[in-house]
Amino acid sequence: MQCKNLIKYLDLYAEKNVLQLGSHLVDSLPHNVNFAHVVVIPAYKESSNFVARLLSVPLTVPVLYIVVINQPDNDFDNSLQTNLSRFIKNSGTSIFKEGDLDLIVANEHAYFLIVDAFTQPFPVEQGVGLARKVGADYALFLINENKVLSDWIHSTDADAHIPDDYFEATSVLSKQKKHNQTVAVSYNFTHVDENIELQQANKLYETALRYYVAGLSYAGSSYDFFTIGSVIAFKAKEYAMVRGFPKRSAGEDFYLLNKLAKLGKVEFLKDTVVTIEARVSDRVPFGTGPSVANILQLKQDNKPYCYYHPQVFNELKNCIRHFVTLWESRLYFDDWLSVLSKESQQALQDIKLASFVDKQKNNNQIQFNKQLTVWFDAFKTLKFIHSLREQKYTDIPLQQAIETANFTFNEDK
Repeated sequence: MQCKNLIKYLDLYAEKNVLQLGSHLVDSLPHNVNFAHVVVIPAYKESSNFVARLLSVPLTVPVLYIVVINQPDNDFDNSLQTNLSRFIKNSGTSIFKEGDLDLIVANEHAYFLIVDAFTQPFPVEQGVGLARKVGADYALFLINENKVLSDWIHSTDADAHIPDDYFEATSVLSKQKKHNQTVAVSYNFTHVDENIELQQANKLYETALRYYVAGLSYAGSSYDFFTIGSVIAFKAKEYAMVRGFPKRSAGEDFYLLNKLAKLGKVEFLKDTVVTIEARVSDRVPFGTGPSVANILQLKQDNKPYCYYHPQVFNELKNCIRHFVTLWESRLYFDDWLSVLSKESQQALQDIKLASFVDKQKNNNQIQFNKQLTVWFDAFKTLKFIHSLREQKYTDIPLQQAIETANFTFNEDK
């Protein structure tokens, strides 16, 4: 699938050694070895359990799992990473080894490309974002060389259990014309654990995520999708166009999907469910692991878990509706703004909507509205909501928020 977008990305933005080692890897592979699908998995402080799980997934075509075994440069103990690397290597036969790469044939259809990113650790501030980017860069290279036949790059984590129809779900999308604007997908997900207390904490956080996305949908946001790195997949061409995962220690999934959503549709695959192990984690500064730890602490302190007030979604809905008249009122911005509540007015001032309008005021209506959708993205929307929270609508207990919201959602889907 060679195209100029992929070639440009690989030449200008791919991580160090990807082109050189990727080329040597391709040259060493037998001509009849091609992979139908590719999955990127960052692994830090992980046991080998997920490898055995992946080997139990029923495959009918060759699949390449790119495991980026990494650690930050402020961690000086690489024993877990070394053990994981050794376990994967012992799970099959090595058919390529050079530099940081080792390709293992585990069985007829399962291949593991180990990327050693722990012997020379990553900068701590780049963390999992860089790990995902390195893995996705290799996936992109192999797609460009026609060694991976699908144009989808799957992203997951070691705590995720992929379902039997995981690859079929994206393959089906690619065959249907109505999905030709889809650039990324988010699989449905559920958290499970034998520890009841831990599972309940994860379910509460999961409910909060579903409540937030349902609130965005109710408000009419174009960015109403889940941003969880373990349950997403994206098209190679569009990944290249937005220059890949940002190199961040957390939130890399949010920022990638935020960029991709400006190129096309991010679709939710509600019928294909990735099961995620419920666990507490301190490997990232924010996200599921730290949030679950916070929920457990709140329960211990007999305090409720609080989340966004439902009124912020009503304010967002009114604002998005009002955007319809912004172009025709662009020369009278203060008058346009005055129709909204004082809280929404302040929130829009905080995110500098006036500056956007001033820069775009000479565009025609179609161009203006298109740029407005791009500008008022997932990040700006989140800042808008946070401004409302700081001004008036402080977080309330999640169950109370759900019961008083003007929208409903299925807490299990």
